Amino acid sequence: MRLTALYGAALLAVLTPAAVIVYDVAVDAELDNLWTRLRMSAVALAGMVDGDRLVAVKDADDPYRVELFERFRDVMSEQPELCSVYIFVRTDRPDRLRFVVDTDLRAEPAHYGELYDATIYSILERAWESPQVEREPVHDAWGVSVTGAAPIHDRAGRAVALIGVDVDAARVDRLKARLLRVAAATYLAALALLALAALGVARLVRRPVGRIVQATEAVARGDLSARTALERGDELGLIGRHFDRMASGLEERDFIRATFGRYVSEDVARKLLADRRDAILQGEDRRVTVLFSDLRGYTRLSEGLPPADVLGLMNQYLEAMNGAIDAHDGCVIEYLGDGILTVFGAPDDLQDHPERAVRCALAMREELNALNARWERDGTASAWQALGLARLSARIGIHTGHVVAGSLGSQVRLKYTILGDTVNIAARLETMNNALSTDILISDDVYRDLPAELKATAHPHGEQPVKGREQPVVVYSV
Repeated sequence: MRLTALYGAALLAVLTPAAVIVYDVAVDAELDNLWTRLRMSAVALAGMVDGDRLVAVKDADDPYRVELFERFRDVMSEQPELCSVYIFVRTDRPDRLRFVVDTDLRAEPAHYGELYDATIYSILERAWESPQVEREPVHDAWGVSVTGAAPIHDRAGRAVALIGVDVDAARVDRLKARLLRVAAATYLAALALLALAALGVARLVRRPVGRIVQATEAVARGDLSARTALERGDELGLIGRHFDRMASGLEERDFIRATFGRYVSEDVARKLLADRRDAILQGEDRRVTVLFSDLRGYTRLSEGLPPADVLGLMNQYLEAMNGAIDAHDGCVIEYLGDGILTVFGAPDDLQDHPERAVRCALAMREELNALNARWERDGTASAWQALGLARLSARIGIHTGHVVAGSLGSQVRLKYTILGDTVNIAARLETMNNALSTDILISDDVYRDLPAELKATAHPHGEQPVKGREQPVVVYSV
């Protein structure tokens, strides 16, 4: 690899500046040729104009002006690179010139006597003394052009007018693009030779190393099925075999974690497998936000529908709700039939857990609305509509406070859970939705930590008594 890199670097160090130099030299030569032709065209056309007759032109219908217009059109047909030929005369203002003739192929020509801002082109003032070329493209009302200008003299040798000739700037761009393609083709051909030279080295060293690198990158992306499959007896083969065994072990561990994570929260499974300090097993005090949700009319559903239908319905509902929870980094503690107990801020720390919980509740509402619309379209909703339920809706209660988060159970079976009054209040708020005719209630502890955007959408309901607590709770609906 070092030899290949050395050869490649040396060749590129020569080719790259050479290609740039060749391109720059070619562009400069072509542009100089263009500037020369532009200057010569301006001088030649100026020599075709009779300055004394031009000064005598007083209106647009003057025969000499018409003659010049036709003559310029003939010149432009013979020299297609010219897009405009025109004549200016001075006015009583040094920064303004007046059109006498304008022949333009790109846009409507200027009218006789129309004024032109002489400050747009830096060469116009000097062009009264000698022929000039504006090398940089300039934008005016007729387009973007490269311009040449020359003085028109009368019999006494005085400069009585200026003639200007324009080349469309797009022609310059096409010229540069053509030269760039030539330089790029040469450069690519040289690179092709480099690739051929490197091919021999690649067969011996770079190919197996590349397979190892690809496999490691695939594992880094999460594709644990990647293998090097190197059948070699040297050190590279040894590295490949060790890597394949390592990837196989990681794949097995990931399968265990994924399977485990389907029965407990994915976050809990990941932390249990990664954290060797057993903090999650011992329990820890945390300030979190608890979200408790429940499906309205679930009892009527479970009584009126076959159990298999209820199970299928709940799986669809819980999958949609779990998607919203995962999107906001919530941790599902457990499913309680149709109820969902979710915590934000455990087992992983979240600084903005109240906001995440509220946004999650709003997303769960939207997900349920989408489910209702789908069920109505495919006819599934008729099952509970026959039971008197127009559509399914949920109640959600959210509260922020301290809990103990950790593993609960015995030596043979554990589950990750959260304990504390915070959980009870969230559950009471969920039930309180019935009395207040709301669907999402949050406590004042949640409201205080919300950004102004969410606070503005919250509707206060004042202090409300909470069953099992002496102190009332200030609640808001969102």
